[in-house]
Amino acid sequence: MGRRTDLSSLLSSGAPAPATATETAGEGTPPAARDTAHPVTVALADLAENPDNPRHELRDLDGLTETVRERGVLQALGVVPRAVFLAAHPHHEEAVGRAPYIVLHGHRRLAAARMAGLDEVPVLVREDASRTDEDALIENVQRDDLTELEQAQAIQGLIKSYGYSQRQVAARIGKTQGFVSQRLSLMKLREDLQEALADGRVSVEDARRIARLPQEEQALPGDTGTPPPTVPKARRDYGVIKIDSRGTPEEVVESLRRHLAPAALDRILELLAR
Repeated sequence: MGRRTDLSSLLSSGAPAPATATETAGEGTPPAARDTAHPVTVALADLAENPDNPRHELRDLDGLTETVRERGVLQALGVVPRAVFLAAHPHHEEAVGRAPYIVLHGHRRLAAARMAGLDEVPVLVREDASRTDEDALIENVQRDDLTELEQAQAIQGLIKSYGYSQRQVAARIGKTQGFVSQRLSLMKLREDLQEALADGRVSVEDARRIARLPQEEQALPGDTGTPPPTVPKARRDYGVIKIDSRGTPEEVVESLRRHLAPAALDRILELLAR
């Protein structure tokens, strides 16, 4: 008989259950004052969001908020001490304020915890903030959490910050070079057209076509001087997920992550834990 794999542990990336302060810190040491392999609890008031988070809009929060209200935060947030973050990103001092910790991963969980009225959340503290923008992009792209324009803006930021080629960015985020090139084409749009794409007044397909034109020739489809009607933002269809029954547990998890919103994944974790 083959080795049995716990699907819930794969979905949650193996995050252990939250520990108490006494289990993770010595006497007189703040619970999250040092790097630890186990989550500790931190007050929401002590957390600031990462200004380099590539996701501009937190979507699908209602379902996650309900789960958090009923079950708490099931997966710890990734944070870094303020001093460590500012050592790597001193230009963000005003943006992060005086909060002792900066959230690197788990902005949706943080927002849901606030909406659910929690006072504290589990966190994992790390002591490296040198590439938080790269880490955030990789996490969000792999979980399909960003719009195409957000992906394009984050990818362009990595290229400018670290001098990556498109091939190197593709390797870092686990995508093809064609994926990277397609996203970057959106950055050729004029700023007003990027805003139109962000608020749903132009589709991604039309935006790609428009981006092929010189900026002085770019215009919204049917633009005659009258603002076009707003079109609904495209939403992913989570109706049917095709999973190969012969696949490994890791392949099943990857399929779920590719097709499901984070709130739905949290719900699966909740059901598997019963």
